[in-house]
Amino acid sequence: MQASFPTSSRSPLEELINYAPRTITAEATVWHTIAFMNKFQPPVERVLVVENWQVVGLFSWQDVLRVVESEINLKNSKITEVMTTSFIKLKYSQFQDIKRIFNLLTQFINLPVVIEDEKEQLVGYIPPESITNSILEEYQLKITEAERQCNQEKEISSQILGTEENSKIENLETLVYLQQAIESSCEGITITDLTGNVIYLNSSFINIFDYTREQLNAKGGLSFLWKDTAEYRRLLTAIKQGKSWRNQVEIKSHINDILYIKIRADAVKDVSGKIIGTISLYSNVTEEVQAQKSLNLKSKAINYIKNGLAIFDVRLPSKPIVYGNPEFESVSGKSVSEALGLTNSFLEEMNRQINKLLKSHFYSSAENFTPIIRNYCQDGSEYWYQVNIAPILNREKKLTHYVCVESDITKHKLTEMSLLLTQEKLQHLLLSSTGVIYSSDFCEDYPVNFVSENIFDMVGYTASEILYDSNFWVSHIHPEDLPLFLAELSKVFSQSKVNIEYRFLHKNGNYIWIYEQSKIVKDYAGNPLEIIGYRIDITERKKLEEDLKKALEKEKEVNQLKSRFISMTSHEFRTPLSTILSSSELLENYTHKWDKEKQQKHFNRIKKAIKHMTNLLNDVLFFSKAEAGKVDSHPAKLNLVEYSRQLVEDLEINQINNGMEQPNTNINFISNKTTFILYIDERILGHILSNLLSNAIKYSKPGTSVDFNLFCQKQRVVFEIEDKGIGIPSQDLSSLFDSFHRCNNVGNIPGTGLGLSIVKKCVDILNGKINVTSEVGMGTKFTVTIPLSSCCN
Repeated sequence: MQASFPTSSRSPLEELINYAPRTITAEATVWHTIAFMNKFQPPVERVLVVENWQVVGLFSWQDVLRVVESEINLKNSKITEVMTTSFIKLKYSQFQDIKRIFNLLTQFINLPVVIEDEKEQLVGYIPPESITNSILEEYQLKITEAERQCNQEKEISSQILGTEENSKIENLETLVYLQQAIESSCEGITITDLTGNVIYLNSSFINIFDYTREQLNAKGGLSFLWKDTAEYRRLLTAIKQGKSWRNQVEIKSHINDILYIKIRADAVKDVSGKIIGTISLYSNVTEEVQAQKSLNLKSKAINYIKNGLAIFDVRLPSKPIVYGNPEFESVSGKSVSEALGLTNSFLEEMNRQINKLLKSHFYSSAENFTPIIRNYCQDGSEYWYQVNIAPILNREKKLTHYVCVESDITKHKLTEMSLLLTQEKLQHLLLSSTGVIYSSDFCEDYPVNFVSENIFDMVGYTASEILYDSNFWVSHIHPEDLPLFLAELSKVFSQSKVNIEYRFLHKNGNYIWIYEQSKIVKDYAGNPLEIIGYRIDITERKKLEEDLKKALEKEKEVNQLKSRFISMTSHEFRTPLSTILSSSELLENYTHKWDKEKQQKHFNRIKKAIKHMTNLLNDVLFFSKAEAGKVDSHPAKLNLVEYSRQLVEDLEINQINNGMEQPNTNINFISNKTTFILYIDERILGHILSNLLSNAIKYSKPGTSVDFNLFCQKQRVVFEIEDKGIGIPSQDLSSLFDSFHRCNNVGNIPGTGLGLSIVKKCVDILNGKINVTSEVGMGTKFTVTIPLSSCCN
């Protein structure tokens, strides 16, 4: 049957396009890319590096080996730094020109092909091995048929003319390109019949095995090369069933060397679909297999070493373990794969020692280092290991790995520890003391010649820092306490011991309180040798003493407030209660005899007394809230000038309601503005102005007036309230705003002593200020200043 090319509208190469290749962004790191390739089963052979859907490079497992041998940081380096840019780019529309494509692939047989659209965006991808396999699988029969056609062409070329001849010539040209592509492959390629006789060998096969087609057929076909001929029969059985066959086998070369070959075999079919032969690809992996065997042999030898052995990769920040023999895994308590996380205390100490070594040596001149590591067995027993850490340098003399060899020194270490046990006990007793033990010379300034190491916990300075400077200790004592310290310490010569409390400057810049007890040590003849003693930090005790003192003062103040409150309530409530009682008794006994006017008079007295008591209770309640910080400001829009005028009118009306035909004291209100809008808490402002104006009226002389001035300025408002009353004695000014305090000259004028306290707390809530000037017998002036920033929303 004559060979013919596919007549489908799709090119055979189009069938090879992978329209969903694995891709990675240009921003990905090398570490992330390797992990991405390895997460698939089987792992991805290569990934495309894309940016805005345009392919900028590729990264394959061959690149992984190249990168690992380098010294770059896999986690920090971007994939664009190590990717390859060797690939063929083709437009998708070009796939109709098969001749041109085969010519291109023949020149670049081992390069992958990236398919783009007209906008240069990724459409698909064809790996080089798929191209080679496709050429062999789809066109192997055409090569044989083309050879036959060439022979026939010589015999009948004079008889056959026209378009049929041109078509054959074109087919032959295409097949020549295909044959060139097969010959350029680095893998061996064979085509055999179903008995194993060789039909075709490419040049790479001949270079690998040193046999020609004629030599193999003379020795019985391709099976001659196979060490295990039964395996070759299984290959033929699979092919006859139409199955692909893949395996790694041993094959003999011309000089009887055994080569390790990876083989992929597929069936060859004619145009009718009948299986007529086998096409196979041969990849020589002998060097890799031999290297692996050598590595396995060395690994077995290392595994029999009684010492633990591990290899750390120092090129990566985490210094991961890349190898550990069974003895090392036994010591560390982790397998090598588990040890990569460095969660085990033994491994963490190993990693710390390597970091210490890296900091103390340069890579080009790294030396051996032998730290000692302590760990615990699973049963809780302690063991010690001496670890010899040796560097591994690459060809450029740069450090890449460390080999760690462990030696068990537990017995030696336990013996050494037993010798130090007594010394450790004594040192423990010294350090376990709550105080600092010290000794000093008895010469001037008493320089310290010994101090226990726990001094650092007390003052922040190490023992060596204190001992370095003979004047260190006295130079850090508080200047106010130094004379007392020197005077008291000098008494050590005449007393059995001395106790001193003083302030010492901590390293953090704060003073701490120290209690020191010292005594003098003498020789057998009674001569003084040195001063010894201990020091403890009593800062907390001093603070507690100060807090206790303040608490006692507070309690005293509270008791005084209680006494004042009881005195005030007993005095202020007694009068209105008496009024209520007497008026109610009179109304009860004489209602039938009195007219309505007289009855109403007593009802008014009762209401006035009740109102007075209510005001007293409201003042006490507001004061308690203000004292507890529970009074909040809720600003609202207010015309301050209008509000002040209304307040003045209410106070004057209140005087009339109290039984006066006309107000006893006039209030002169003056403002520099006719209207002034601001946001302020009306309730808090009312407490301030009502108490100050009420006091001014209450303590004014009859027939006088009160001046109430309001100044509305850009950044603040100022209230001035001035009376011509009894004035405030100078000795009362300092306590004027204390709760329940009343001046000595108020006499029988009623009051609770809470009004000015409430005024002061309300002014503080508004972030304002209050000033007072007064002269006894002449009057008093209060000035309240409130910033507008405290009034506005």
